[in-house]
Amino acid sequence: MVVYNRRKRAIYFEDLEKEQAKILGTARSAVAAGSASPAQKALVEGIAEEEALMEKKKAERKLHSRMLWWLHGDWKEDKTLKEQRRAAVEDFKKAEIEEQKSLGITQAVQEARAGAAPTSTAGGPLDQAAANVEKAGKGWFGRWL
Repeated sequence: MVVYNRRKRAIYFEDLEKEQAKILGTARSAVAAGSASPAQKALVEGIAEEEALMEKKKAERKLHSRMLWWLHGDWKEDKTLKEQRRAAVEDFKKAEIEEQKSLGITQAVQEARAGAAPTSTAGGPLDQAAANVEKAGKGWFGRWL
């Protein structure tokens, strides 16, 4: 069943991509012919902008990484990862310190409770009523009244 669902999902996404490609193709042909609607123009322009940004980022990433390696001997991505790890470790240490402080308070409360003398409980209302009945009635007829 899992394999069937995965296959159906893959087919669905493949069909969805084909449909989107068909819509984009008709929009591009309409823009080229000059008879495109504003939505088709916006679609083509948006896709073109996204593709340009992706290419620009790829080029910058490659050039920038090479320059950093030549200049500093280290990758910028590694530096950001180190900073993120350092920040995460600091946060973890702060959480541990706060947890230890809270544990100190709970330990003090537990020690105080252990050192206190246990209080005698008189019992609930039914226990008190039963004690009063035992004191009052000594005969068999007195219990019923």
